[in-house]
Amino acid sequence: MGLNLTLAKLPDSELHSNSSQGWGWNSTARSEFDSIVLPALYLIIFVASLLLNGLAVWIFFHIHNKTSFILYLKNIVVADLLMTLTFPFRIVHDAGLGSWVLKPILCRYTSVLFYANMYTSIVFLGLISIDRYLKVVKPFGDSRMYSVAFTKGLSICVWVTMALLALPNVILTNVQPTQDNMHECMRLKSPLGRQWHTAVVYINSCLFVTVLVILIGCYIAISRYIHKSSRQFISQSSRKRKHNQSIRVVVAVFFTCFLPYHLCRIPFTFAHLDRLLDESAHKLLYYGKEMTLFLSACNVCLDPIIYFFMCKSFSRRLFKKSNIRTRSESIRSLQSVRRSEVRIYYDYTDV
Repeated sequence: MGLNLTLAKLPDSELHSNSSQGWGWNSTARSEFDSIVLPALYLIIFVASLLLNGLAVWIFFHIHNKTSFILYLKNIVVADLLMTLTFPFRIVHDAGLGSWVLKPILCRYTSVLFYANMYTSIVFLGLISIDRYLKVVKPFGDSRMYSVAFTKGLSICVWVTMALLALPNVILTNVQPTQDNMHECMRLKSPLGRQWHTAVVYINSCLFVTVLVILIGCYIAISRYIHKSSRQFISQSSRKRKHNQSIRVVVAVFFTCFLPYHLCRIPFTFAHLDRLLDESAHKLLYYGKEMTLFLSACNVCLDPIIYFFMCKSFSRRLFKKSNIRTRSESIRSLQSVRRSEVRIYYDYTDV
């Protein structure tokens, strides 16, 4: 983050100091992009995320942990809120409103927190897809897999694992900041910190690819199962089609937010590809990486769509609190009114 294309802007995957490459495109347009466009975009999603996730927290507070699915959604809400709290630091720094002391804070804490919670959300999206697969394809499997206690234990394991991966990046960013090294996060890390940073980059990449495969596999398996059973059990297939539609929402959010960024960061992850690019390609790649990273951050605003379309308890509570009837409730109310009118008609004709 900032006006130089350094590892502070690319804390999750870039392993070399790009400022030493001698790239000659540090133009006014780029400065405006870094100091005006990006802070404005992150300010928009910061406000939107506070509103949407604040509403989600309020609704989930009134919903009991009765299923594993609801527990996974609540964990995503927590990860999204923690990720949202990092946006103001980036906004202030990129807009040039903060002092130089803010830079080490970004490198040591907020950037680490941003990526840790981003990948925590990715893992829970994968667990949600597995949960939907088990509920549709194997509804009578091992009951322990569906229990709330098992889900709580698994969720704790996810948080502990992600914390163990992130904490060394905080501890090992321990070099005293100076005017020479404060512009690059990697220079604030110890040699062991740089090695750990490299290891975490590849671990997170493996997590993303694993969840991507799980999402695609679960979606295909659910679609095939529903297609085969639709002809035999029409009444059950309509309910299972809703599960298929709900996992489509997860796949759509996942592909929209996270896939572009991980495709764009490949040249940064594999440094030999990065060095083969010319100056204009570097410029395009930089803008592409920043915009795809922004798409990843937009996940905090798109996750509430998952809550609304996939969780009946969430949508019902939302409609109830806002005094808006769902479609099914409106139909039932209309049917009740019609029955009452018919009853009154017959009572009148009998007089």
